[in-house]
Amino acid sequence: MPVEGSANMPRKPLDQLNAGRSFYAQRMPEMESEHFGPLWHLFTVGHLVTTDLDGIAGKLGYSFADLDLLGTLAIDQDMPHRATDLASTLHISNAVISTRIARLEKAGVLKRQRNPEDRRVFDLALTPPGRALIERAIVDIAAQSKLVRFFRQLSPTDRQTLSRLLGDLHQRFDREFIGGL
Repeated sequence: MPVEGSANMPRKPLDQLNAGRSFYAQRMPEMESEHFGPLWHLFTVGHLVTTDLDGIAGKLGYSFADLDLLGTLAIDQDMPHRATDLASTLHISNAVISTRIARLEKAGVLKRQRNPEDRRVFDLALTPPGRALIERAIVDIAAQSKLVRFFRQLSPTDRQTLSRLLGDLHQRFDREFIGGL
């Protein structure tokens, strides 16, 4: 049954997918459309995962994008990080990273310090409250995330296959957007 105001768009994902395929097949019958399902599912699931993770991060007072930045610093904590390198790693602009860094520094979860070898450059590092925040976020995501719950419900073979396929897609996209090898 259509949701009010939805212009008769079905509610169930597979019904939505079939409606979209049918719509475009009628209007563009010559177009190959095998990609339509995976593209639509990845886009929609990506949006839902972002919403889920932002909800968890929001309870901690941050966005998931903030936690991603802090988590990146936590993983490579023994290595100096420059804002431009983080922007590239996180696929965001220098303007976005600068704004985010200023906000996180003001919150006391990361600090900027002059690079001893190049005084024009600032290195970024987590503060002790930043490390504690990341550890709390990891625990909360593992306990509360719908994606984690759904992933755990898959068979071990399906988990391995999904991880392999998504990892391959991620690597291909990363090469295209960064120009890596």
